[in-house]
Amino acid sequence: MSALADAIRQGRPRSDLGGSSPFTGLRRRHARTVDVVAQSVAATAPAGVLLIHPGALYARSGSLAFFDIAVTLTLVIGVALVIGMFARRVASTGSLYTFAARGLGAHVGLVAGSALGIGYLAIAMNTLSSGSSRVAQLLTASAEPPGWMIAGLMVLFGAVIAVVIARGLRMSTRMLLVIESFAVLTVLGLSIAALSATEWDLGLLAPDPSHASIDAIMTGVAFSLIGFVGFESGVALGPETRRPFAAVPRAILVSVGATGLVMLVGTAAQLSIVAEAPDQASLSSVTGLAWLVDLIVAVSFLACALAMTNAATRLAFAMSREGLLPEIFGRVSRRGVPALGGVVLASFVLAVPGLVYSFGGSRQDLRMVTSPGSTIGFVLAYALVCLAAPVFLARIGELTVRSAVLAAVPLAGLVAVLVFYLVSAAADNPAGLWWAAVILGAVVAAGAVRLTRHPGLAARVGVHDWPIDADCIDPAEGR
Repeated sequence: MSALADAIRQGRPRSDLGGSSPFTGLRRRHARTVDVVAQSVAATAPAGVLLIHPGALYARSGSLAFFDIAVTLTLVIGVALVIGMFARRVASTGSLYTFAARGLGAHVGLVAGSALGIGYLAIAMNTLSSGSSRVAQLLTASAEPPGWMIAGLMVLFGAVIAVVIARGLRMSTRMLLVIESFAVLTVLGLSIAALSATEWDLGLLAPDPSHASIDAIMTGVAFSLIGFVGFESGVALGPETRRPFAAVPRAILVSVGATGLVMLVGTAAQLSIVAEAPDQASLSSVTGLAWLVDLIVAVSFLACALAMTNAATRLAFAMSREGLLPEIFGRVSRRGVPALGGVVLASFVLAVPGLVYSFGGSRQDLRMVTSPGSTIGFVLAYALVCLAAPVFLARIGELTVRSAVLAAVPLAGLVAVLVFYLVSAAADNPAGLWWAAVILGAVVAAGAVRLTRHPGLAARVGVHDWPIDADCIDPAEGR
């Protein structure tokens, strides 16, 4: 191995591949697997979701809560395996958008990219607002902190997000790793303490057959999926990652597994609390550490806002390099970072909640639109990637029965979840669903008009990274 390493180190780069890729200027091949994992795990915000999610899930699903999480985890693992089919062959900051475009063409790719971008930005707005509100509650020791303090904290944290993204990928991912690791380890400790108090009675996790129904299971799975969206965001770091075709698929599966573990343990703890003490239906009530719970939720959600904005910045970078978005999103700084695009998107994430609040709206008013926008956006993007995978593999002559089945199973589950969610949202939140549909339709229509006006643009949609001279050794040197 040392002789091989010496040959690689002393080898002379090739000169026949060209010195640039579609992502020229981006700092390529410097991030590691841990950076991809940190990005993906922080985007799912497992610690923050864990502390607010299981109780709400239990209220919706009753004793089926743990079962619903397990079903959702199985579905998400299926999606992760399908994403891996692309990630082992294609590296692009466009992630799922690029994958859908490579399989199903420019217009379907446009739908997937628009849905994914709306999902990223909607969750970034929600988590920035929620995280700032939790910090304000901690500072004032009040459940209803003054609005000016929340607004001021949002500006502060929004500025921090913009600066961190502009400083570079590894700074943002290492910061995410530290923050989310602290939050996850702390909340796992609280969950294990709750399970210990019930003497690890796992019989509490068994679903009550009287609660079982298709409607109840679909409700739980659709709600549980919220806790996993964003796991794919690390794929956008492919061109910036060393050995992307190996590191990215592995990191995505690790991220899904880590998030799933946290959700399963947290849900088990929640069920044990409810079973033993129905009047103490949360970890904060049982432990008496409400301030610590608020702190964990705050830092986890703020890390999620950073991760989602980071992913949206990479997606916009790819679309800009193709010509679908303005050139400003495709520029890179001297550090090899799409810094200006990141600052613009961080400002947008801050501005929308600010406008809602300035016109007398509340966080609930914001969530009325962002919740359906994010759910529909992510589920639609995942479904389109599952649909695109067999087509893409057939085109390159690598389709097998196994890969076709592996793509079809999660696709069927995602379509069922999407239809069920649309029907439920139409009954429970018709205004929010209408606004989310209008926004998605407007973004897709604007992109379609641009594709129609510029016929050559469609051929550029779906660009991806490829090896350049500096990545390869001259074969003459290896002989």
